[in-house]
Amino acid sequence: MLLVIDIGNTRTKWALAGDDGNLSKLEVCMNADIAASNLRTAAQKADRALIANVAGEPIAQQLAQLLAPLQPEFIVVSKQACGVVNSSYPSLGVDRWAALIAVRHSIKQVVLVVNAGTAITMDSLDSRGVFLGGTIMPGLYLLQTSLVNNTAQLNLAEGKVVDFPANTQDAILSGCLNAAAGAIHLMLKRLEKHSGWLPKLVISGGDAHKIAPALNLNAKQVIIIENLVLQGLVLLTKEI
Repeated sequence: MLLVIDIGNTRTKWALAGDDGNLSKLEVCMNADIAASNLRTAAQKADRALIANVAGEPIAQQLAQLLAPLQPEFIVVSKQACGVVNSSYPSLGVDRWAALIAVRHSIKQVVLVVNAGTAITMDSLDSRGVFLGGTIMPGLYLLQTSLVNNTAQLNLAEGKVVDFPANTQDAILSGCLNAAAGAIHLMLKRLEKHSGWLPKLVISGGDAHKIAPALNLNAKQVIIIENLVLQGLVLLTKEI
């Protein structure tokens, strides 16, 4: 049994995978709560653990102690794996690398891969599986809190997304969502111009279901896929 773990900026996700590569029920905790999680129980069911970590060395050491005696394997990016060619090696983050591998496994065409979590990453693959590059911007929550924290007399009360906001809370949420959607549209246009083909758009992450409707794209162009990083880790076990 394989244990795959995605340590993000704020949350850690994990699941078990059998020989067929299918993931078990996803489990999640805040990074600060990892010591109290049931990761140790999951590790007891596994004979191998593969991890993508973007949260730094201290949490990596904490996780290694938690999983013992299972020896965790922390993935690093490579120039090529699972049909993806890494044109920016070694600067690409391991989470983005694993996500690209997961997408390439099922989509063999020009695609923009968006992961909408604490940060929103947008990464482009051409039809050959070559990583062209990507962008990183604050996620929806960070966009909202940065505005509230640096502007007088604003608060983070819950708002609604509307076309023409008439109050401050709706204006903040709608504006931040528009910013994310606009950035994605811009990357799609650039990728279409570069490749000469209409790209597919794959969205993952906690805010995927908020952002996807705001794009107003053809439903056939947009695909929401959960847990791309974990799926990519499963695929990577065949090459490392």
